[in-house]
Amino acid sequence: MKLSGNRGSVNALLLAAVLLFLGSSLISGERLAGTLLVGISSSLMLLIATLTIQAHRKRLIYFAILVILLREGSRFIFENAYLDAIASLASVVFFLLVVFQLIRQVARSGEVDLAVILESVNGYLLVGLSGGILLAMVAIFQSGAFRLPDGNPAGLADFVYFGFVTMTTIGYGEITPVTGLARLVAIAVGISGQLYIAIIIATLVGKYLAQKGDRT
Repeated sequence: MKLSGNRGSVNALLLAAVLLFLGSSLISGERLAGTLLVGISSSLMLLIATLTIQAHRKRLIYFAILVILLREGSRFIFENAYLDAIASLASVVFFLLVVFQLIRQVARSGEVDLAVILESVNGYLLVGLSGGILLAMVAIFQSGAFRLPDGNPAGLADFVYFGFVTMTTIGYGEITPVTGLARLVAIAVGISGQLYIAIIIATLVGKYLAQKGDRT
């Protein structure tokens, strides 16, 4: 299975950026170096994601820059909860737009190669990341929305973890949605993950069988 040119390379870079962001946010904690690494990897992830999209790329680049400015402004300049919520919501919208475009590109691909596989993996990871951000937003604006281990406060990294655990239907139970809104978002995240897998697998299998049939 080959890596088809620039398309495969940028998707490999996006995968590396997503993994760097997840690793730095989950492992580094609240240390200054860790916070800087999370910010840098997040910005890289947003910018590289625009390069993986073939349609409306210029608009997505502007959108990514806007998200970065909102996020960094809310974190280091204004420290406003509402601005932080706007930045988080903009991030979710951006990632979902990227996921939608990645699914379209996979569906329109002539063959199943490594670039297509990487696009599928990136889309799945971005769905989980979006779910984690949404869950964190619920926790910020609805006190007591989640029951946490030992009552400890939870940050974005905890909800990103919870988002992936929910999306993969593992359900360890450390974090539990309590309010109706929290449960609704958790259900949406879980269903989104399963629907994504069903759509992508059906698409890839169909293309692979068609590709195999053409070669015989």
